[in-house]
Amino acid sequence: WTAEPLISILLFLAAMASSERFLPRPEIVTFLMICLFYLRLQEGRYRSFRDLLLLGTMQALWANCHGLFVLGPFMAGCYWAMAAVRSLRQGDVHLPALSRLVGILLLATMLTPFGHQGWKYALLLFTEVNPASMLALKSVGELSPTFGAAAMSAPAFWFFAILLTLTIAAVVVAAAHRKISPERLLIVAGLGALAVTGRRNMVLFVLVAAPFLAEQMQLRLPLRSRAARIAALASALIMLIVSWFPLSGRYYLMMDIPSRFGWGVTPSFFPHGLPFFLERIGFKGQIFNSNTVGGFYLYHFYPQQLPLTDGRWEIYDRRVLDSIQSAPGDPATWQQLVSTYDIRGLLLQHTSSEALMLLPRLPGDPRWRLVYYDNAASFWMRSDSSGLPPAIDLATGELPLQPARVDDCLMLDVFLRNVGADDLHIRNLERIVTFGWKTDWALMQIGAAQIRLGRLMAAERTYRRLNHDFPKNIKALNELAFLAFRRGNLTGAESLLRQALELAPHDQQSRENYQRIRAALNRTNTSAPARK
Repeated sequence: WTAEPLISILLFLAAMASSERFLPRPEIVTFLMICLFYLRLQEGRYRSFRDLLLLGTMQALWANCHGLFVLGPFMAGCYWAMAAVRSLRQGDVHLPALSRLVGILLLATMLTPFGHQGWKYALLLFTEVNPASMLALKSVGELSPTFGAAAMSAPAFWFFAILLTLTIAAVVVAAAHRKISPERLLIVAGLGALAVTGRRNMVLFVLVAAPFLAEQMQLRLPLRSRAARIAALASALIMLIVSWFPLSGRYYLMMDIPSRFGWGVTPSFFPHGLPFFLERIGFKGQIFNSNTVGGFYLYHFYPQQLPLTDGRWEIYDRRVLDSIQSAPGDPATWQQLVSTYDIRGLLLQHTSSEALMLLPRLPGDPRWRLVYYDNAASFWMRSDSSGLPPAIDLATGELPLQPARVDDCLMLDVFLRNVGADDLHIRNLERIVTFGWKTDWALMQIGAAQIRLGRLMAAERTYRRLNHDFPKNIKALNELAFLAFRRGNLTGAESLLRQALELAPHDQQSRENYQRIRAALNRTNTSAPARK
């Protein structure tokens, strides 16, 4: 559409603005279809039988993949509306072809197992990101406001903002010269309106704004050879600088996003051994599950068994969903929920909100038995169920097999802490140390657990290692001073606290501990017998 340097810049901006949503999820089909429909409509390739067959087939595929399939008829409808307006004034030769296209697209949206009900689901998706949406949806990061603090803290937002600003400027300039496609302007405006309703919708605008800008730049910025070379050099430098951030790994370390390489499903975050285990023991009945693993359970056991909830919150009754999500936090409401749905099993992902509320209570509740756990989740069965497998004794049990990723250990750490499995907790933390990731944090956790269990000699060894590997760690010096004080070595404790204050003169804990040690030393010196 325009000079190659400008195309490169626009493509770069669009890719960076879309980076949060380019994931293996159904919406990737929507992104592909938006690009395809925009291109075919712009080029006028919708008149022949072959064109209609292609677009109709793609629309049917779209309708069976993602709820935003209604954007197909919307984009074609923008062209039809403008053709209809022109037809009223002076006639328009494109109106019959566009009428056929819109009719075929609307018919194609019905070619799903749900027929016209698919449009209701599309409406639900659009209502997820409005101010009146249910409370549970407002807590989802991808549904947060486009111009909210969460969205603006991510790099993708600022590339979106650049494209939005450029598009507004291009529209103003083009309108002044009356050289603008009203059809494409309608599409851009419509998807722009969607983009400002929620963070996840930014990409919908980006995918049409980039080609729209390219078209306008072709009309307004015809680059000569020298200007083209300068633009190419500038764009190349900008892309290299920005690309260094993710390619160096700094982006992933900053965001704490686990990275991996290879084909297939990630080995982490999901209890991949659970389906085989449940089939082996012949488990039947309704489960209560962490919402984050509802889709996993649905994938493996549908249609024989269903999770209580999954991530499609928009399809649930608002009051029912709110009651289910709040029940784990209140013992009385929880028992009522178990009775209402006849819950026979609990599938709790270690780091989920449901697990954080239930796990501290479950080990002491005789009505539930832990029968399975791995690095990602635990499964509990009702004690009055028939054919119960043996209970897992966390006091004498073993850890799951050594994982290949530290993320598995971090998730398991949350579970072991919440159920009070102290020995396994320490052994799992020792595994974390072997990965060399946040070693200081892991050693501090080990030392704290050892002190809590009264294993003071082991704790001292741990904190000495922490002090050796991280000499500026204030926590290590304070804990070593505490252990020295417990042994009666006040002079050694004072020396350690002096080191801590030299490193961090304003650290409140170090100052208070130092004052206590000095007071104890003064009392000792005062009570000591005088030499004759």
